[in-house]
Amino acid sequence: MLTLHDCHLCEHARDVIARLGRERPIVVEETAWDSPEGQRLVQRDGIPFAPAVYIDGGFVAYGRISEGALRGRLAKREGTRRWLPWLRLP
Repeated sequence: MLTLHDCHLCEHARDVIARLGRERPIVVEETAWDSPEGQRLVQRDGIPFAPAVYIDGGFVAYGRISEGALRGRLAKREGTRRWLPWLRLP
């Protein structure tokens, strides 16, 4: 995920990803928007503003991230398997 410091949309994206992460393991790597790697991705993918979300290195979305759309992209990535909430023991 490409992020900016003090970005309310970045916080929203983190919240969305955290909710999805309660259903299955998700590894999140953040890259600063203004870092060399971040700027390379911004230029390559034509991203107008933060945050930008990638799945397995592929650009998925930017701006206000939709939980439903992100859930759909993750489900598509996994094929026909359905998402089942993880049982968390106390």
